[in-house]
Amino acid sequence: MMSLYTVDVYSGSSDSIIRDSHAQGVIVKATQGTGYVNPKCNHQWNLAGQLGKKRGLYHYAGGGNPVSEAQYFINNIKNYVGQAILILDWESNQNASWGSTTWARQFVDEVHRLTGVWPLLYVQESALGQVANCAKDCGLWVAKYASMNWHSWVLPNMAVGSGAFQAITGWQFTGDDVDRSIFYIDSDAWDRMANPNTKPVQITSGGSLDGVSFNGSKLTINGWAASDKATGKAYRYIILTTKDGKEVARTKASVVIRPDVQEAFPNIAGANQSGFTGTFDYTTAMAGQKLNVIFRYTDDPAGNGNFADWYGKIDLTQSAACLDSLGTVVYTGKLRASGWFASDQAVGKANRFLILYDVNAKHELQRVKVDAVKRGDVLKAKPSIYDAEESGFTGEFKYDASLVGRKLQIIARYSDNEQGEGNNIDYWFDPFNGPAMPVVDGKTETSVLVHSFSAESKGDKTQLTFK
Repeated sequence: MMSLYTVDVYSGSSDSIIRDSHAQGVIVKATQGTGYVNPKCNHQWNLAGQLGKKRGLYHYAGGGNPVSEAQYFINNIKNYVGQAILILDWESNQNASWGSTTWARQFVDEVHRLTGVWPLLYVQESALGQVANCAKDCGLWVAKYASMNWHSWVLPNMAVGSGAFQAITGWQFTGDDVDRSIFYIDSDAWDRMANPNTKPVQITSGGSLDGVSFNGSKLTINGWAASDKATGKAYRYIILTTKDGKEVARTKASVVIRPDVQEAFPNIAGANQSGFTGTFDYTTAMAGQKLNVIFRYTDDPAGNGNFADWYGKIDLTQSAACLDSLGTVVYTGKLRASGWFASDQAVGKANRFLILYDVNAKHELQRVKVDAVKRGDVLKAKPSIYDAEESGFTGEFKYDASLVGRKLQIIARYSDNEQGEGNNIDYWFDPFNGPAMPVVDGKTETSVLVHSFSAESKGDKTQLTFK
């Protein structure tokens, strides 16, 4: 495997992050400035080792004297030198030298003098210029997020710059619940970065699943796979299988030119033409599953002959939703709910409903059928979730004073049944207290849009009728 997925942890991180089965490497905060040592560093280091994961250690720049900080870092992790990738975390927060274009260079030079190891540079994409003078010696770990709500190991579909560096070594693509990263190196390359005296190993294969996206009912998968064993195998396939190996679907893959792969791995035959892309009809057999993805080179037009495979994984169990607005509609006795709900498991469930639920009584109060509303913003934010563009909804419930103050809940539902009682996928929004009814009391100013109104004098009062 040519790519490694990692997490990074600090004193406040749960051990469950280290135990994440998708993470093949763990990067542990060791020190900060010249006065802080992570009290959980040794524990986190040992746990990662017990689980057989690749390990790294990072120093968070305080922005003081760079030579002193490098010495402080190495003095505290000296027993682990040669076993871990060493990293400088260059960020703006709590960094008195942020903006400097020389600080990082002085730090990495001192680390190298003390250990013979060139550290990796961690930095946000927009600040690559601050560490550009380290490019000839150090690897690059870039932080760039598509969204702070990206809770998935599937890579976002976005470009990531490398600045003055020849290529990126790693990419941190989430920064919310878990810091998830992909490193475009294999296990041997990781060890060589940790200990340059490790005997080089010739890299002959690798790959990466770069992205998953939907366009209506079509599922597109992109990535790359290169192998010396691909020679003479002119046909390419992308194959989807269940976790127990049962094939779900396959499609012929198109070739994508990948000069970035060629640049990063010049010794792998055919790296320049290693890109794979293929489109599937998204089906109920795929929905709600975590599937294996196989990028295959083969000498058989049907994809079953002599072959060379690269394996990845996709998660088709994703759902996301948001209740954008909720409130009473003036003078109509309605409660209106608007928002969106997208789910990989919505395929084959053409009927959409909103349900008003009584939380305390634990029963449904009302149900309304709703139409899809186009949400280009959701598609842009959630391209890896099925039919996100059609995920919007607006619905109205009958509403009167009996519901004011009651603990209520909105449920968004996709169903294969016209009444909503078949195979369903639901999203339960947070409970809320029934809002107050709009009041015209002679004191409250209320604006209202109506088709027509009439006024009738009733003694010393005027009755207004709105339509």
